[in-house]
Amino acid sequence: MKKIPTGITGLDEMLGGGFPEGRIILVHGGPGSGKTIFSLQFIMNGLKEGEPGVYVTLEEPLGLIKANMIALGWELEKFEKEGSLRMIDGSQIVYAEKGSRNSAPVIAEFSNQIEQVVKTFKAKRLAIDPITSAVVHQPFRDQKRIEIGRLFKTLRELKCTSIIASEYSSAEGEFYMEEYLADGVIILFKTLQNFRMIKTIRVEKMRGVKHDDQPRRYEITDKGFIVYYTEPVTI
Repeated sequence: MKKIPTGITGLDEMLGGGFPEGRIILVHGGPGSGKTIFSLQFIMNGLKEGEPGVYVTLEEPLGLIKANMIALGWELEKFEKEGSLRMIDGSQIVYAEKGSRNSAPVIAEFSNQIEQVVKTFKAKRLAIDPITSAVVHQPFRDQKRIEIGRLFKTLRELKCTSIIASEYSSAEGEFYMEEYLADGVIILFKTLQNFRMIKTIRVEKMRGVKHDDQPRRYEITDKGFIVYYTEPVTI
């Protein structure tokens, strides 16, 4: 099985080389855990390797994300102009007034757009950040499951390696379906230990890949996401 390097120091070592090609990886984490940086670092690594990428934001405005990433030295607009990166501001769909858009479910609406872009762009990597914003407005749990199932079906047909970020964890029990549908699940935690905030990453599952399933400490530096994969997490 071919593996796609994530570009995240330490994580590729935990995975024995990277994500399985063409699979869907779910990244769970709370506010400030680094989901956006994680997702974009994955996309950026692909761009450096000549792999076209698509990034979809469903929450934070695209302009703000671009401005924040400059601090990491990631000039996203440069890659857009070169034609290797396509960025979609799905937050306009998610937060649009009901009367200003069609009656289609939010996920169905933006997944159709993603499908068209990925196919015409011939993208190899895709990141959606976060899925939570698209389903939180759906009051019926069964409908949420149907929408998520359709999204995963679309992504599998596209066959690009995909990351889906989520603000929910399995412990909350609300949106558990995507954990079962995803080929891999990565959990990002923040805990306070001895008056110090400790960030840990854990590979909950990764189908078809031998991996390190122990929690490991990580940091977000001026160079991005770094995992200290040789260090045990002590409590």
